[in-house]
Amino acid sequence: MKKAVRDVVTGKTFDNGVLCSSENSVVVDEAIADEVKREFVGNGAYFMNKAEMEAVARVLVSPQRLPNPALVGKPAPYIATKAGITVPAETRVLIAPLEGVGRDYPLSIEKLCPVLSFYVVKDWREGCERCKQILRYGGMGHTMSIHSQNDQIILEFGLKKPAFRIVVNTPTTHGSIGLTTGLDPAMTLGCGGYGGNITSDNISPRHLLNIKRVAYEITPAASRFEPAGAGISLPAGPSRPALQPGISAAALTQRIDQFLGSRGYRGDARPAEGPGGGDGRGVASTGQTPLEFVCEEDVRVAIQSGRQLVVSEGAIVTPAARDLGEQHRIFTIAAWRG
Repeated sequence: MKKAVRDVVTGKTFDNGVLCSSENSVVVDEAIADEVKREFVGNGAYFMNKAEMEAVARVLVSPQRLPNPALVGKPAPYIATKAGITVPAETRVLIAPLEGVGRDYPLSIEKLCPVLSFYVVKDWREGCERCKQILRYGGMGHTMSIHSQNDQIILEFGLKKPAFRIVVNTPTTHGSIGLTTGLDPAMTLGCGGYGGNITSDNISPRHLLNIKRVAYEITPAASRFEPAGAGISLPAGPSRPALQPGISAAALTQRIDQFLGSRGYRGDARPAEGPGGGDGRGVASTGQTPLEFVCEEDVRVAIQSGRQLVVSEGAIVTPAARDLGEQHRIFTIAAWRG
């Protein structure tokens, strides 16, 4: 339970919930609801009362039941201030306990910010139906997560929910884009037929390729006009050419290293030493492998442990991570040098 709650908060606060696959609603079994609420509060969540939920809904939800662009991706305290409610400064997520889904419950929409709707259900079967309602109202074919140790229940959710990414025991955001799962790394996620898309895949470079295929006959076409067993003399076609073995991983790696070396890049990504132990630009050499991707959680962990984060020049740093990291001055850039 502790990990499940931590994962939900981690996923929802990743870039302040701006990804479509970030957690939007929490559905909890009644038997553990009180304990789950305590865990959420311990992880920086603030449960709103009815008046506070109405105030947030007024500023966050448009008449068209869409999230207010001015609040998309903003921190929870900022949203609370705009709604005129007071929350602790360290609040990470605003939580709205709701009784239903749809137009009568404005905060049940996809919110794209650190605001979660919260539902308590009798058991996993009722939870199953509630999840279907949530997906049908906004998210058909997209993503959902389940936190459970019961493989049979996990299978039931995986088979019966109208979502094409069911991530298990991991933050929904991180799991859906492939950071913590085996899914293809991507920020563009197809919703398949449920969502009116032509694919349900995580969109990768494979989807940008036009592949030409030369296909040899392996099963002759039968004709209903030919008597059974009748033979037809046709000129023999060319035999299928023997397949050539592909290039090995080691050889491919060597060729890539050679190509990058010819362009002035070093394979080890370590900055060359300059005066004072840096890279010639005042950037310290720490011996750490430069990071290529940094999220807000990475920054928080680094702050808590009192260490610097070494990032490559081309690293992807989420906006929330950049703001927090620059505030605490924990980034060190390791430049590529030839």
